[in-house]
This record gives sequence, C-alpha cells and structure tokens, in this order.
Amino acid sequence: MNDLTNRVAEWRQRRGLSATALAERVGISRQALSAVENGHSAPSTPVALRLASVLSCSVEDLFALPAPLVRVSADIAAGTRVALGRVADRWVAHGLPATSTEPADGVVVRPGEVETFAELSRLEHTALVAGCAPVLGALAGHLGESSARWLPSTSGASLRALAEGRVHVAGLHLAAQDDPATHERLVREAFPREAVDLVGLVGWREGLAFAPGNPLNLARVEDLARPGLRVGKRPAGSGAAKVLDEALLRVGLSADGLAGHPVGSHFEAATAVLFGRVDTAVVIEPLARAYGLPFLPLSEERFELVIRAADRHHRGVQRLLDQLQASRFVREVRSMGAYDTAAMGSVRRVEVA
Repeated sequence: MNDLTNRVAEWRQRRGLSATALAERVGISRQALSAVENGHSAPSTPVALRLASVLSCSVEDLFALPAPLVRVSADIAAGTRVALGRVADRWVAHGLPATSTEPADGVVVRPGEVETFAELSRLEHTALVAGCAPVLGALAGHLGESSARWLPSTSGASLRALAEGRVHVAGLHLAAQDDPATHERLVREAFPREAVDLVGLVGWREGLAFAPGNPLNLARVEDLARPGLRVGKRPAGSGAAKVLDEALLRVGLSADGLAGHPVGSHFEAATAVLFGRVDTAVVIEPLARAYGLPFLPLSEERFELVIRAADRHHRGVQRLLDQLQASRFVREVRSMGAYDTAAMGSVRRVEVA
C-alpha cells in the first residue's frame, strides 16, 4: 500500500483504453497496472512517464501526494471553501461565500480540519486583511496571494476579527476625516494591553446614491421618509450604517422607520441601486461615480488600517506597508477618482492605556 492518490483508471477510461491495451502500450503486465490503479503499488519513474505519455497527460494529472490537512481555529461547515492564514502561531480559516470566484486555499473536510490546496509555506506568510474599502482589493492584487488576502468585512467585524486573532490587519472607517481620536479610542477599547498602529489608507466622502437620472428627485435626507421609498440597509457595525444613523438623527428621523432591503458591501449597495432593487443606499463616492449614480454626500471619512505592533514584522504585513509607500500604487488609487491619498502610509502608534 502507498500513500499516492492516482487517477490512472479515470484517464484510461477517458481515452477509451482497456486495462489490457494500456498495459501493453506501457510495457507492463495487466496485473502490474491493476496494482497501480488500485493503489497497491507505486509505479517507477519510467513507468509513470510512459503512462503519462500514452494517456497524453502529465504525471501530476495521474499521481499526487495526499493534500496536507491542518487544524484550524474556526467552526466552519464541511464542504466550505476557505481562505487560510497563520496568525500568532495558529492556523485560522475564513469561509468564502458560495458565489465567490476567489481561489480558495483549502476546503473544510470536517469541522476544525481543512484539506489545503496551497503550499503551507506560502500561506504562513500571507497577511489576512479584513475591511470594506474596495482599494483593499487592488492592494491585495498587487501583492499577490502569497502576501495578502482581502476578506471583505464591515469595520466592526474587522476590528473584532483582529482582536480575536483571526486576521493580521483590520480596516476601519468609523471616524470623520478631521476626527482621528475616534479611531484611537476604539482601538484602545479593543486592545487595552498592547500597542497598536493606525496606518492611513485613503479618505473619501460617503453618502446616498440614487438611481441613474434620479427619477424620484431625491435631494435631501428628509426624502428618505417618503412612503414606499426603498432604502438599502447596510449591516450593523458598518461605517455606512453609522453615517446614515447620524444623518437621520440630525433631521429627526430613525432608520427603524425606513422601508427597504438589507444590502451588504459597498459594491452590493451600489449595484442594488443601479438595478432598482432599492431606491437609495449609502455608498462611498468612488463607487457612486464608477456606477454613474447621482450622489448626495453626508460625511467625509478616513479609512485606516489597524495592525498590532507585534505583527509589524510579519512578512506579508511588511510587504503591504511597503506597497503603501510605492508611488505607482498611490497614482493608481488616485486614478480611481474621489479618493484622498494624502495620508496613505502614515503611521501613528496607539500605546497601551
């Protein structure tokens, strides 16, 4: 018995060959081929190469070592595709949405155990970055899967994931552009006993996006109280939900009294408005521009990355921070429109209280 997995029989049948015919063409006995196909013996290198040649495939198509299994600190259902990373000397997994086209690092074979698709040596140096800023997608793309993986998430959920040791970097946009103290306070509350760095990424305006051409003539926050108006409701704990709550409070309204449908990310909110699932939703200005949606600004915000000081030397985190200093990345973000890059890469340390 050997620990190779093989697909020789599958490829033989795909090529329309009998076991006897394949054995003759490879130059081995029918019994030897049967032993290989059944996993009772491993072929020699010449036999493996001849099998691949006859079947017009690669040796790797026919034989592979079993995928390594890792124990992870997450209760995710079997069959779920996941992103993997190593945070503080333990493996963590994040389930990918069923509709995601992102490549997975593995699949859960049973709760707490993942069969990996990628080399563990690469995943050990991958920075897991949670946050909602679309810029994070471009940032992770430039760094590549071996250095960074973007996990779209609200600000509140991202900060919790960092505090629980499930990511290396958390994106936060719960503070106005001129109010850095809010992020500092939230970080001190989440990490009262350790130093944390706040790294500038971008600034933006956030506000209400309306359908193309604004057919309902929406112009003020007060218009959200119109009977029958459908408002996209962003998740609790998100910066967008906070912006809307504060805007409604200023005019004596509450989000509880609004009709509408839940929408998740900035992308989902913008597309929901574009295709008429809702009449309006809070999005960031860069996406409203990209989708051609009329925009009513409500707040100017700062988006910052939260990084534990202890993780600053992680290889993926270091590469991420280096990328923020690269002039070509800054130019790319500026080209997207409506992003303020003045504070990109700036660092301020939030010390232990």
